[in-house]
Amino acid sequence: MSDNSQNRLSGTVSRRTVMRFATALTVVAGSLAVPFAASPAQAADQFSCTGPAVFFNSTSTGTLVRRTYSTPGRTGGTWTSATTIGSSGWTNFGRLLGGPDGRVYGINSAGLTRYRWTGTQFEYVDGKQNWLISSSFQGYAGATLRDKITVDERGDFYLIDGKGMLRWYRFDETSRTWTISGRILDTGWDRYNLLVATSPGVLYGRAADGQLYRHRFDPVSQRWISRDKLVGGTGFGSFTKGLFSAGGDTLYGIQADGELYQYRYREDTLSWELVFHKIGSGWGFPNVFTTTNTCTQGAVASPARPATPIQENTPVAVMQAPAVNTALGTLEVAYTDNIGRLLHGRANPDAVQEIQWAAAPGNEAHTGKPALVANSENKVALLAHETDSDIRMLMQKTAGMPDWNPWLELGGAMKSEPATVRLSDGKLVVFATDASGALWYRWHENPTSDLMAWTSLGGSGFTGTPVVVAGANGAATVLVNTTAGTPQVATWQAGALTSGWTSLGGTGLTGTPSTVLLPGPRLMVFGTHSDGSVRTQVQNTDGTWPNTWTTIGDTSLVVPQGPATAVLSPTSGRVWVFVRGADGTIYGSVQTSAGSSTWNAWTPVTSGETYVSDPTAFTWQNSGGFQIGFAVRTLNGSVRLWATDQSSSVAARTAVKTDGPFVRHDLPAPPR
Repeated sequence: MSDNSQNRLSGTVSRRTVMRFATALTVVAGSLAVPFAASPAQAADQFSCTGPAVFFNSTSTGTLVRRTYSTPGRTGGTWTSATTIGSSGWTNFGRLLGGPDGRVYGINSAGLTRYRWTGTQFEYVDGKQNWLISSSFQGYAGATLRDKITVDERGDFYLIDGKGMLRWYRFDETSRTWTISGRILDTGWDRYNLLVATSPGVLYGRAADGQLYRHRFDPVSQRWISRDKLVGGTGFGSFTKGLFSAGGDTLYGIQADGELYQYRYREDTLSWELVFHKIGSGWGFPNVFTTTNTCTQGAVASPARPATPIQENTPVAVMQAPAVNTALGTLEVAYTDNIGRLLHGRANPDAVQEIQWAAAPGNEAHTGKPALVANSENKVALLAHETDSDIRMLMQKTAGMPDWNPWLELGGAMKSEPATVRLSDGKLVVFATDASGALWYRWHENPTSDLMAWTSLGGSGFTGTPVVVAGANGAATVLVNTTAGTPQVATWQAGALTSGWTSLGGTGLTGTPSTVLLPGPRLMVFGTHSDGSVRTQVQNTDGTWPNTWTTIGDTSLVVPQGPATAVLSPTSGRVWVFVRGADGTIYGSVQTSAGSSTWNAWTPVTSGETYVSDPTAFTWQNSGGFQIGFAVRTLNGSVRLWATDQSSSVAARTAVKTDGPFVRHDLPAPPR
């Protein structure tokens, strides 16, 4: 269509188009833009629009034109006359995009410029209609990348970068900052030559063969709700002039001859409500786009948040950080107190009594046991569960230094606390379970990049916090208890379970299991049973499991009040296991010898104080040698570290049954 005949648009559907629509469901792949079969609606359609869809297009003479279509996402629509709203200069932008509420984004060599059409004029910001909001994005003005950037109904930007990574951006106009800037959500998106967003986080990718795939990322929980759903045949490759949306899972495609077609997908039925519906011709303009939030699809909603209230007297997380410019790494200690504060302390391993406590920044309330890990740059990361069910992370700015980067919100809407580990390839991976008992994970594309979006590993009926142990070649063993009290184990690697779930047998184990990694490598698993016993199971040398549990010690001597925790002595090779008794004393049992299946009797390893949290076992090293022990909380909220020296000289002269006495280290009370 020429620039002077822009009103010659088809406001009705021709008989030929109706026949093509009617037969679209049975035409073989390869025909024009044919999706897979639609199915009749099984529920009330939750699609709605605030009014007509607003279409914009640039022209070869540099003007910008606006018109509206009366029934977006439905049939029977009509067009208004075209109105020129920008007189010149729009050819300076190699790529123009629509956004919500009349926003128009232009990309050229200067970067990304924002405009907003108010209905009568372009909005002025700082006395100008154009607002350069980023000096980046220039590559998306060119032919190679122009179809790989999009804006969704909410106004978030998504793009595929030159390495095939899917990235997420969010610009806050009030603060004038990119609150989310290039966060990596996924890899391998170079398989698509076009990306278009519709409802919040709903992304369609067109493959080189023209087939269309639908994905739904939930930006609130940061979960992948669905991925890689093939929804359209090879005919979508015919839309060489672009695909774009007015929101609500509407799609508009323009073919090389300028014909404009409309589609609409339904989340509730997972099918097309409208397919290959022609609404115009003559649309061969340099750029065509719409306002992205005219329509919405009510079926697109974030996952319900589980209840995650503040838990009292939760266990302590503790680890020794990698050494940075010192002979020994610092002790890192963290816990959530009874009013939801997240407290962190860092101590010289030779002077733990001088630990420096600080409440984590911000006013958010936390719950449960936090997680500590060090990344490939030896920066300590602290992950915590919020009372709104989301997970967030603090990362050291510089390894060995006290300052943190700002909180990174990881979303999740998870029921469990996070479990995290650094893999053998240096990447971090985080696991958690949701309200339905499914297991989810986030991990790095590379050791220093973002944690990508939450992805489901499936399953159901899992409960408690997962346990994760790093293995060889970037793999990890994941252990999760079930509501029946039967732990399940699987191997995870590179974003997938490489083995099925294996049951460890039995029922009635409560809480989160504990693990010790033995040479082989083999896992030893510990759990507290509902009958009051502590039980263990050791993986076979061939990697299988015996599915039988051994009871540790005389169950009449101690009644565990929570899960057991275990640790392997780095020098004697014996395993210690600890539990909290009904009297608030911590009891311990140790193998009679390394690798033995017999255990010494349960004996108190603390005295003089009552403890209200379950212990957390760990190993650490000071200038005197290796230490094993546990961290625990007192009635007044203080933290105690109980440890026994495991240096070779001490181990050599220690009685076989004791491994040495446990010494109490009193950490000062945290700030009030």
